[in-house]
Amino acid sequence: MNILKGFILTIVFLIVAKLFFVEAYNIPSKSMEPTLLQGDFILTNRLVYLFSNPRRGDIVIFEYPYQSQFGNKLLKVVFVKRVIGLPGDVVAFRNGFLSINGKPLQYKKVKETPTEVYYEETIPRKEGEIKHLIKFSKNPPLPALLGRLGVLKDAIPPSACLEVSPLNPQICSVIKVPQGYYFVMGDNRDNSEDGRYWGFLKRDKILSTPFVIYFSGEVPHLSPEQASPLSGITQLIHALFHPRFDRIGKPLIY
Repeated sequence: MNILKGFILTIVFLIVAKLFFVEAYNIPSKSMEPTLLQGDFILTNRLVYLFSNPRRGDIVIFEYPYQSQFGNKLLKVVFVKRVIGLPGDVVAFRNGFLSINGKPLQYKKVKETPTEVYYEETIPRKEGEIKHLIKFSKNPPLPALLGRLGVLKDAIPPSACLEVSPLNPQICSVIKVPQGYYFVMGDNRDNSEDGRYWGFLKRDKILSTPFVIYFSGEVPHLSPEQASPLSGITQLIHALFHPRFDRIGKPLIY
């Protein structure tokens, strides 16, 4: 009964919040770990980008710009990634580590497991800097290894590729973000379908930014093709039976 009551209250809360320009999403994949876990349920602010542009380091919710790749041109898929490059920024890759406008980002190793390595990445922005965790796999698949080198050459305009990787001529190791576009990546650097593989993100595709995790629980993996309002409710029900109380109420504001 308590679980049912909690579920009803959560649905009522989401309906009311949506009326005041707040959008709710669930995280179906591991691409933003360790910042966002699969099974996190987040609230996002839809107003903030009506009055300002995304900042470097922001987590953004956006409409995936190439829907037809999922085999359904009518399917609206929403992704969540972190803004790495602003319009006009020059982003360089050095085996997974980044430089922005000629300045290498700071990386501090904070944790290592048998399969993964975690770093604290410091991203500069106009107001100062933000620090957040990223992770790499110790045994990444081939696409992830290519992603460490840079951006797929075919995914971006020729003028945006400033330098080709000496290890692979199909990879741009230094890119310049065009005006009106952003470059985004997942914090799980070896397990993220992000701008390295499909290119730049147009400003008008960016919808909102998350500000809090309102619930979290263990859920099964959900692919972009499976995402729907019904699947979101199913995921929430599953999470209610497998909660992660330590993540509920965690702020996501930088």
